[in-house]
Order: sequence, then structure tokens, then C-alpha cells
Amino acid sequence: MGQFGNQPDFATFDVKSITVVNGFINDTPSSASFLDSSVIYIGDNTTLGNELKVIPAGTVGPSVVTSLSSPGYAGSNGTGYSDSGNECFISSDASSSGLCADFTAVNGVVNSVTITDFGSGYLNGDLVTLDEGDGNAVFRVVAAPGLPTADQAVTFKDLGTGGFLPVTVDYVLATGTTVAKLIAAK
Repeated sequence: MGQFGNQPDFATFDVKSITVVNGFINDTPSSASFLDSSVIYIGDNTTLGNELKVIPAGTVGPSVVTSLSSPGYAGSNGTGYSDSGNECFISSDASSSGLCADFTAVNGVVNSVTITDFGSGYLNGDLVTLDEGDGNAVFRVVAAPGLPTADQAVTFKDLGTGGFLPVTVDYVLATGTTVAKLIAAK
């Protein structure tokens, strides 16, 4: 708690007005609009309305596939595959689909894969099977946390002018935000 009620005493550096360039986003978070756990000061909510749509600090988006690796056991590269091709993978998880790759094989055993379509819904460590040959080439998905999405945003309503939002945020969305004169501080 700051010197006065609802006034933090730590907002001493990295104070900036939130604009399209340095904080507002239109529904696609990016490194350029990342506010890095900032507190938000609401300068005016009477001009445009009284809603602020934000993505709270620490929110992690859906996983993004970065590569595939061998699970490391004998026979995991399969049998009966053609010398090369482009195939999609079968996942045991119904919420993931669309991961496809170019592959090369020697004597029916897959020796390299290059992802051509990253699909969606895959998590780090998922096992997928290459859908060709004998259907027994297994690979482990390597995925990293992605940026949050607009679907993960939280809307605050009936905010007071001249006050601070009660949570720290990483992003402020332009779509759905009707307050004006926002300031981010750390």
C-alpha cells in the first residue's frame, strides 16, 4: 500500500502512457506490446466508458511446437516407410491435430523429419506417430509456451478515475477497452 489509499509507492520508473505503440494491442500479444507485470493507472474513464480489458501478468498462451525428437528407444524410428514423403502425425490426444512433416527414410526406417505444419493443441512431451509405412515411427513433441491470446483476457468494469487496477498486467487490449489516458508503471 502506498502513501495514500490505492496509490502504490513503487511506481518510480518505467512510467509510460499506454498507446498503440507501447502497450495497446488489438487481440494479438507480441513482444512489442509486453508490459512486463506493470501496474495500470486509469486517468479517465468518463470520456469513453468504464471497461478495461487486460491479460494479467504471467498468463501463458497455448503451446507452440518447435521441433520433434526421438523418444530414444530402439525401433522408435519405425519400419516400412518410403524413402521420402510428407505425412501428418497421429496423436493420442483428441485436442491436438494438424502436425505434419516431410520425412526421409533409409531401408524403411525414418532418419529425419522436418515440420511443414505445426498444427495446434500439442503439448511438450506428447508422443505422435507418423501416419505412413507401418505406422510405428514415434516422435516426441518439443513445444514451448506461446503468447497468450485475447480469449484469455479479463475485463474490469466500473473503474474509478485516478485509481490503479488491482492486478499487474502484461497486455492491455484495445478491443473491449473503453477507458482513456492509461499509464503503465513498474
